[in-house]
Amino acid sequence: MSIIGIEEIFLDVQDLARAVDFYEGVVGLPVVMRNDERAYLQCERSHVVLQVKGHGGRHRGGGPMHFSFTVTEPVFDEVAQRAAKANIFTRGPMGERGKGRALFMLDPDGNETEVNTRYLYGVPKR
Repeated sequence: MSIIGIEEIFLDVQDLARAVDFYEGVVGLPVVMRNDERAYLQCERSHVVLQVKGHGGRHRGGGPMHFSFTVTEPVFDEVAQRAAKANIFTRGPMGERGKGRALFMLDPDGNETEVNTRYLYGVPKR
């Protein structure tokens, strides 16, 4: 299989405190970092980011949603080659082989789709 799993997903929320109460208190995802616009909740090998709707920070231009898939290094290279041949909008590839690389692409509906190797090398630092 080429995709290991979902690395991250960004969710727009109306009320950050209420969303954190649900995802941390009910679902059981621990908050590992939080500011006024977003909270990072850590899973074993992925994370969820709760982001206040209308935020001014990361992935603002990423369409209605941003999500990332963890892939192996060879699959990362294959996806990067296919994206280049498809002549679609991308940011990257960026990063370094063996340390974590990322490639951001817009899907046909404007959602920012990412392939990333970060979780191959442990849990990323926030």
